[in-house]
Order: sequence, then C-alpha cells, then structure tokens
Amino acid sequence: MDDKTAKNHPARQDEGEIVILCADEVVRDVITYWLTTTPRNALVAADGYQAAKAFENGSRWLVTDRVLPPWPGLDTFLTLRGRYPALQIAFVESDNIHDGILARVTGASVLLKRPLSRQAVTEALAPTRSP
Repeated sequence: MDDKTAKNHPARQDEGEIVILCADEVVRDVITYWLTTTPRNALVAADGYQAAKAFENGSRWLVTDRVLPPWPGLDTFLTLRGRYPALQIAFVESDNIHDGILARVTGASVLLKRPLSRQAVTEALAPTRSP
C-alpha cells in the first residue's frame, strides 16, 4: 500500500487505530486497559518498526512517552506528520518540561499530563477530536 492509499485507508483490525509505544510499562498498560472500555482498537507496538508498519496500514494515533527518535525504526514527529498528515500524536509528559515543549513544537497533537486519568486519555483520543 502506498502512502496516499494508507492516508485514506482505515486501520485494519489487526493493526490498531491507536498505536501505543511507551517505554514506561505502567503507562503503556494503563492506557491500553483504559482503551478497552472504548470502541477504539489499540495496538501495543513492540518497537518503532511495528509502529511504522501500523501507520502504513492506516493507524491514526500514536501515543508515546518519548520525543522521537530514540525509537529504532521510527522517524521524528515532524517526519511522521509529513508522511502521514492524518496522524495524531499524543505525548505523555514526563517530569522534564522541555520534553513536552519539544513534543508540541515538533508535531504532538496532544500533551497528556501526569497523573494520567481515564477521562483525560479517552477524551484526548476521542474519534471526534480534532487537532
């Protein structure tokens, strides 16, 4: 599937509409659990390569706790947003205020503030939300 087709193609069921790629296991597991109570299909990516494949297959959200890169196989937020204009990026803020600023400047659509709450996460990732 080429980039143009992927941009207009809904996510395949086995890929996940929302890709979760978080280094913090607790954050990753909690967000994944909260999303099971919504109609959204989430994929916990093992690495940047799997996440990139999901975007090629139509995934529309990336939830991450790292400003990219350092995920092997995944480009920076700016490059991802250029390649997949429909992609939305939710960045889970850390204790370092500079990471949140950098995430926003480089293309994050949403900053998820800690402590995370189910309501904040599900509202931020709602299908009707626009950037």
